[in-house]
Amino acid sequence: MSGGVTRSTRSYFYYVIIAGVVLLLFIKSYSSKGTRQLDRVPFSKEHVEDYFDHFEGHQDCGIVSKDLYIPPTTYGEQKSQHPPYCENRATLLNAMSGGGRQGFDSPFAPRGCHYRWYTTAEICMILDRFDGIVFIGDTMLQHIYTAFTILLRQNMALGGLQQWKMSENERGACRCENQFIKNECSKFAVTTSEEVKRNDGGSGHSSPYYCDRTPLIFLPITGSPAPEEVHSSFNSLLAKDPGSYKPVPVVHSLSLSISLFWPTATASMDEWLKLADASARNTPFLWLGPVAAGHLKPPGQILSQGNNALWHYTVEMAKEARLREMDSLGMYNLTLQANSWDGSNYGEGIALVQAMMIINWLSRLETS
Repeated sequence: MSGGVTRSTRSYFYYVIIAGVVLLLFIKSYSSKGTRQLDRVPFSKEHVEDYFDHFEGHQDCGIVSKDLYIPPTTYGEQKSQHPPYCENRATLLNAMSGGGRQGFDSPFAPRGCHYRWYTTAEICMILDRFDGIVFIGDTMLQHIYTAFTILLRQNMALGGLQQWKMSENERGACRCENQFIKNECSKFAVTTSEEVKRNDGGSGHSSPYYCDRTPLIFLPITGSPAPEEVHSSFNSLLAKDPGSYKPVPVVHSLSLSISLFWPTATASMDEWLKLADASARNTPFLWLGPVAAGHLKPPGQILSQGNNALWHYTVEMAKEARLREMDSLGMYNLTLQANSWDGSNYGEGIALVQAMMIINWLSRLETS
């Protein structure tokens, strides 16, 4: 008999290889259908009627969570399966950017898979993974930061404002939606979590954070380069604990304040990425696209700031963000069929959804 490999031996080897490939495909298929909670926040199937029912001013403001968010109801063929939440950060961002509404001002539905609406306690679990969170942008991002603060202070009526600076009449005039739409109220907008911790107490108007271990800051900009004092605030936060392994996520946006001028937007991206890189900290970036134009947009602005211009800006800036290894989240579809009070800005309900989308992005960031 020849000392070579026989045909039967070769057939056996081929059989082993094919069986191994089939096994690997089965394992991959099984794991992709598993119930891993990739945001590492324990999931409960307990039904929540309204996430806001314990928020101060909830009834006065007239916002209930089912008007903003409809959770998934299909759990698959097996009742034990996890609901169809997005499996990773990329699919999550695509789903939130590409969703839509079934009717004007109806709840926004993501495309293909779902994001979560976290309770305040769950939001705190997510924020504890970071050494700070920085918001850098213009009016749209200021509104989102205000909603972020409302969620953490559990106060729908005045949670985004510096109540300790306001008179009784001002508190009455700036409640609920007016936190976002009245110019005389915007001067009281909270811009750092530290100012709330330092000043909010007593006088019968206290509205403390549910959790306050993670510093939050909003840095207002209207172009590039930003003022040096804004750079200093950014650098100060990044320098607090240079040896820490925890990331400091950055949410960045510019749109109407720069008249959708592409070179200014990309210059701003590069400006803040350069500052972040110089700190040697882990600073994941999220670029937010602009909101759509509402039906009350003044006729004189339709050509330069109408939906055609806004959509092109959304697409091109998302490309620029990806070239710089920044994540990107579109706000266009979220607001396309939503009610705007002036054609350019949206109220408390939209801002709360935007804030929750950012929290979902934070939940999927690598933190070790």
